[in-house]
Amino acid sequence: MLKDFVSNAALLIASFSMMGVVFKDKPLHVSSPLTSRLYWGLSFGILGNILMLFSIQVSSNIIADLRHLAIVIPAAFGGYLPALIAASLIAIGRIIFFGFSQASILPSVGALLIGILCGVISKLKIHSTLKAFIMNLIGLLIISTIFIVRIDDFHILKNVLTLHYLISLIGGFIAYHFFVFVVDSNKAHNQLKESLLKLKETEERFRLIAEYSSDMITMHNEKSEYIYISPAVGEIIHFEYPELLGKKMENFIHTDDLERIHEMFLKALHDGVAECTYRYRLKAEGYVWIESTLKSVHFQENGSKRVIIVSRNITERKQTEQKLQEANELLNRLSYMDGLTGISNRRYFDEALEQAWSDSSSLQSPVSLIMFDIDYFKKYNDTYGHLTGDFCLQTIAQAIKELFSENSGYTFCRYGGEEFALILPGTSIEAGMNVAQTIQKTVQKLKIPHISSEIADTVTLSIGLATLIPLASSNPQTLIKAADSALYDSKTKGRNTVSIESIETRKA
Repeated sequence: MLKDFVSNAALLIASFSMMGVVFKDKPLHVSSPLTSRLYWGLSFGILGNILMLFSIQVSSNIIADLRHLAIVIPAAFGGYLPALIAASLIAIGRIIFFGFSQASILPSVGALLIGILCGVISKLKIHSTLKAFIMNLIGLLIISTIFIVRIDDFHILKNVLTLHYLISLIGGFIAYHFFVFVVDSNKAHNQLKESLLKLKETEERFRLIAEYSSDMITMHNEKSEYIYISPAVGEIIHFEYPELLGKKMENFIHTDDLERIHEMFLKALHDGVAECTYRYRLKAEGYVWIESTLKSVHFQENGSKRVIIVSRNITERKQTEQKLQEANELLNRLSYMDGLTGISNRRYFDEALEQAWSDSSSLQSPVSLIMFDIDYFKKYNDTYGHLTGDFCLQTIAQAIKELFSENSGYTFCRYGGEEFALILPGTSIEAGMNVAQTIQKTVQKLKIPHISSEIADTVTLSIGLATLIPLASSNPQTLIKAADSALYDSKTKGRNTVSIESIETRKA
């Protein structure tokens, strides 16, 4: 008899495994769809009937088996509906397989009663393991009552109940936990299946976006090696997929941009996102400007990271920006340029003198200023006309400008009208006097006719020179006034001469 009970329990557990495979996509729980609970109820009802067919013949009209566990398990996991369906099928099967008689009616009623009570207990808010244990005990009590009513021999009754309780409690415990394992396995299987579907959908969505995007989408490992390149690579940088795959990104970046792109790649790995603009080498020759957005993705499986880079060609935009920058620089230069003579204007003079003053104050070195104008220029305009006067200004300005290289540090400006100024940082009064005399001789060599001049028949200059070492608390106006005063002295002395304001020995 013990061997038969163990075989019954083994059949029960083996059937759970089979049902778990068959219904792996229809898990059993209280909130399962109605159809799923119906399928499980029918399956457990069939299982109960199979257990009856392999039952233990206690007497000519009494059998013992573990069919009540086929009611307890669906009740514990799926609630009252699968329990009642299973109980009903077991009750019907008892009559069909063993005939309609008083011996069959009582077990059938007992099966229905177990199903009803287990359905009620399934509503209780207690742990599912305790719930299943209580259901099993109720089923055993009902079956025990039937055995007591039907078995007259006390010795047989005692043996049957002892074995029945022993196998039912142990088998029920094993069956319950095995079914928990089946449910959890199916749940894990469904979750994995769902995750794989989502992953596939994500990959298909990513691939769809990547393949039809006009932007180049690439994926890199932590060494910056290409592991995926979208088809736009051919249009943007003229490379083919195999030519980049497995190679480091740095191999194709302009050397001047390598450090910046390396910093942005590390930033993306550590901070998650980064942006960068750089030059990328074309397959044939030359470079294109690329604007990229970098984002890192963490893979939990092996702890590695990937960096996804979305890039676009911004060469046209860069060229437009460069042209705009050049135009702005030109406008800036024009704003500091005298429109008639092509040399620096008064605005530039003020800023240059301020800078020279500040530098000389810091270094405690002298700064010289030469101011000069054309003698009797009003009479020149009255005699030759304003157009010729403008040409005279242009000729003198260009001749003096050519005396000094860009590296000299000198600043030559049109101060206003026919008056000019030359700033000479770090220049002593002696050196300044030499420069002033050179300017005077240069203009004399031009031999520009001036029949209205009262001192010569060609254009001449009156020149004033001032030199001093500025203090931080002083301002450039001191130097301007001194040079202007020296220029006035030259005019009062008969013009065509150089005068010096003697302030070199004192600090302003």
